[in-house]
Amino acid sequence: MLYSDIREGIWQELCTIPAIQDSSSPPQGRVFREWVADADTEKPFLEFAFIGEIPSPNKCALHMQVEVLCFGDPDHVLDKLADDVVSLLHHQPVVMPSGAISKLCYMRDSRLDIYSDNLKAWGVRLKFWLPSQFYT
Repeated sequence: MLYSDIREGIWQELCTIPAIQDSSSPPQGRVFREWVADADTEKPFLEFAFIGEIPSPNKCALHMQVEVLCFGDPDHVLDKLADDVVSLLHHQPVVMPSGAISKLCYMRDSRLDIYSDNLKAWGVRLKFWLPSQFYT
């Protein structure tokens, strides 16, 4: 599993969400690796990170846990952004730069409201499973 390839594939997918796109050319979304954004970052924005490996239910593989943090104002727009992330990633193909394809699985009951003092922003935490096997 090439983690840099996976990160780039997920980043490219998340950048397509209209609510976090900006006007740069080519379009670059406000998507950051976890702990990289600062309090001055235009909101809403996303952070994501790998948060550990867990055994697969079938005990023949590993799943990487992926955490996506949606930050913004505590209103319906933030909840919509979180819903958009789930719709974009849950059981949808994510194409990696290498051409490998994988599908993330949203972990139900993982959605959690949070507040970051460092970012001065409200957030919604989402967790996904990413299987270690990819399709080409």
